[in-house]
Amino acid sequence: MTVKVPRSGTRGVAFPRFPGRMSRLVAALFRRGLGRSVGAVPTLILETRGAKSGQARQAVLGFWAEPPDAWLIVASMGAATWNPGWLHNLAHEPDATIELAGGERIAVRAETVVGDDLEAAWGRIATDSRQYSDYRTKTDREIAVVRLHRRREA
Repeated sequence: MTVKVPRSGTRGVAFPRFPGRMSRLVAALFRRGLGRSVGAVPTLILETRGAKSGQARQAVLGFWAEPPDAWLIVASMGAATWNPGWLHNLAHEPDATIELAGGERIAVRAETVVGDDLEAAWGRIATDSRQYSDYRTKTDREIAVVRLHRRREA
C-alpha cells in the first residue's frame, strides 16, 4: 500500500492555508459535536505525523465508509491548485489514526485509490456529494482519493 501525491495544478480555487491553531479549533468543535458533516457527508479527524516536522497534525475531513473496515477521503482542498498537507504526510508515513464521531479512535493505513477502483469511488462520491465531484472541474490537478484501512495489530 502506498500513497502518491499528484503534481500541483496551475488552475484552481483560492483556498486559505489553515495555520495549526485553526485546525485545532475545527477539531475541538468536531469533538464537541459541531461540524460532524459537510453537507450530507460525515466527517472524521485524521491524525498524521508531519512529513517534515514530525509533529502530530490533525485534519477534519469528509469521508465515505466502506464497511466493515475502510473509509475513503478526498484530497480536494476545495479545488485549490495544491495538495493538502495531510496527503504529503500520508505519503511519507501511511500509518495514521482516525477519530469518528463519538470519540472512537482507529489505527489505519492509507493507500491511494487507482484505476477502475478510483472511477468507482468517484461515482459514489458524486452520488453523495455534488460539491466534491464539482471540485474536479474547478482545478486542473488530479484530486487523489485515499482509502484508509483499519490496521490489524499482530
